[in-house]
Amino acid sequence: MKLNKSASRSMDILSLLAKSKKPLTQLEVSRSLDLPKSSTYELLYTLLEKGMLEFDNEDLKTFKLSLKLFEIGMTVLESAELPSIARPILESLSLKVGETVFLAVENMGEIVYLDRIEEHSSITTSAGLGLRRPMYSTGLGKALLATYSPQRVNEIWDMVEPKTIYTKNTIHKYDDFIADLQQTRKRGYAIDNREMEDEIFCVAAPIYGQADAAVGAISIATIYFKADKKKAEMLGTMIVDSALAISKRLGFRRNKIYFDR
Repeated sequence: MKLNKSASRSMDILSLLAKSKKPLTQLEVSRSLDLPKSSTYELLYTLLEKGMLEFDNEDLKTFKLSLKLFEIGMTVLESAELPSIARPILESLSLKVGETVFLAVENMGEIVYLDRIEEHSSITTSAGLGLRRPMYSTGLGKALLATYSPQRVNEIWDMVEPKTIYTKNTIHKYDDFIADLQQTRKRGYAIDNREMEDEIFCVAAPIYGQADAAVGAISIATIYFKADKKKAEMLGTMIVDSALAISKRLGFRRNKIYFDR
């Protein structure tokens, strides 16, 4: 596999600054990595523009790593800790509602299932651990997408063309999908109304870390005919409460799942 030279050099710069005991100038970076001065300039200022670096001293033009990299690192750590932190809350939730409960994260624009508790449920879904599914047709995916920027939502939407229509309820038109995400934010939780599997109804909510970035999502799955309006609202309240409880354990300080940034 051929490596992208600019991407590789950018990683080298970040690694150099991470190991350095002091901020570095452009010349110091160029000499340390044996890079042309012009290339070093372009890479440093690109990383600066993207928020990965910041000036330690703007007059001296010395560079250091930014807090954004710390936030990215914390998100990785939170994702790694997520299953063990979430498990007891998910077990309690499944016991209370008597339904299947899922935990998932996003990976490369898809949902990946990390955990499933169904010993108290009357249904069995086809979603096994490690299974990947598109985000547009799942409550878990939509719960996460509703936290993303419009640009990121568009990127993920465009990854799958043409859209697979899993059931007659699958939302496969862009305008309808965006309206559904808006309703998710307004409602406070996502709904999968038989969009991936016939007769399966889900409610879902995102999980956040301390950097206010979503690191995963949880859902409750039930049979559609059992999910009248009253029960759906009850399940929605419970999934939000559980998502907030997990998020708090990860350092999240807000009291709402969806908020203005």
